[in-house]
Amino acid sequence: MNMPKTSSNDYDDSVGEVSDNQSFEVLEQLAEHWELRAGVKKKELNPEITFDAHAPDFLPELLPFHNHDLFLSADSQAKSKALSCGWVAYNEKTIDIESYIVSPSCLDILYGRLPQTQNSIIKWTASETLTDEAYHVLLVTNTCRITRQRRGLETLKLPTFDLVRFMQREMAMVDEEWKKRLINLATATVSEVFVSDYLSLIADAEHIQPINRLTTDVHRKDEMAHSSIFKHLMKVIYPYLTQKEQDYLAEILPKPVSWFASQELDVWESMLSQIRFPNYQEMIADCRSEHIVNLGRIDYSGLTTLADELGILRSQRGQDSFGEAGLQ
Repeated sequence: MNMPKTSSNDYDDSVGEVSDNQSFEVLEQLAEHWELRAGVKKKELNPEITFDAHAPDFLPELLPFHNHDLFLSADSQAKSKALSCGWVAYNEKTIDIESYIVSPSCLDILYGRLPQTQNSIIKWTASETLTDEAYHVLLVTNTCRITRQRRGLETLKLPTFDLVRFMQREMAMVDEEWKKRLINLATATVSEVFVSDYLSLIADAEHIQPINRLTTDVHRKDEMAHSSIFKHLMKVIYPYLTQKEQDYLAEILPKPVSWFASQELDVWESMLSQIRFPNYQEMIADCRSEHIVNLGRIDYSGLTTLADELGILRSQRGQDSFGEAGLQ
C-alpha cells in the first residue's frame, strides 16, 4: 500500500533521535502499558447491564439552565427529555472531539508533520492513542444509539459544537499549514487535559443511567492516560519549534480553554426546540444574556503548569495571551 507523502514543509527527523528528557521516558512507559490500560483491550462493558427506563440519563447540574425557574417548574417528563438530550449531546461532542481534533493531531505526528515525531516511540504512542479514540467513537455511538431509541430521539439533529467551530474558524483565519497544525495541537492538548475531570462527574454519579455511567468510566480511564500523553508530547515537540512557531503557540495555546468551557447554547436551543420544551426560547435567551465563560468550572492549573514548564509563561507573549484568556 502506498502511504501518503508528507508535505514539503514537514519536519525531517530522519535519524529519529530526541532529546534526553523525562517526557520521552514517560511516553515510552505509557506505550508499553497500553495493553494493560486501554479500554479497547479490556472490553470492560458488561453486556448484562440493562437500560433503566426510570433512571436519569444525565446530570442536571451539567445543563446550562439547570437553575432557571422555567426548567425547575417544567414537568418531570420534559426535564427527563432534556437530560436525555444532554447525554446525546455529550456523546456527539465526544465523537467530534475524537474525530476533528485529537485524531488529526495524532496523524500529524504519525506523518512527521511536527518536529521530533519521526521517532518510533512517538509514533507508537500516537498510533495507540488513535486506536483508543476510534474505540471511544464506537463506544459512545453505541450508547448514544440506545438512548436515542429508548427515549424517542432518533431524529434529533445537532448543529456544530462551539469547540470544533471555533477551532475551525481560527484555522480559516491563517494560510500557513504549520499554524493550522499548531492550532489543532493546542486544541487537542487542552481537550485531553480537561476532559478527564468532566468525565469523572458522570462516571462517579451513582444515580444516573448505569450503562451511561459505565461507558463514561471506561472512557475516563483512557483519557487520564491521554492527558499525560499530550502534555509530554508537547514537551518533546515544543523545544524544537522555531522561535516564530513557539511565539505563535504561546499566543494560541490558551484560546481553546474558553472554547472547551462553552455552554453550547446554540446546540441546546436546537435540541430544546426539537423536543418542544416549554418556554425554551425565554430560557435560552436568559442564558445568553447572562452568559460569561465561567473558567471557574474547570481546573485549568494543569495547562498553566504545562505552559510554565515549557517556558511559555516566562515570555511576554505567553504572559499576555494567558492573561487575556483569564488564566493568569
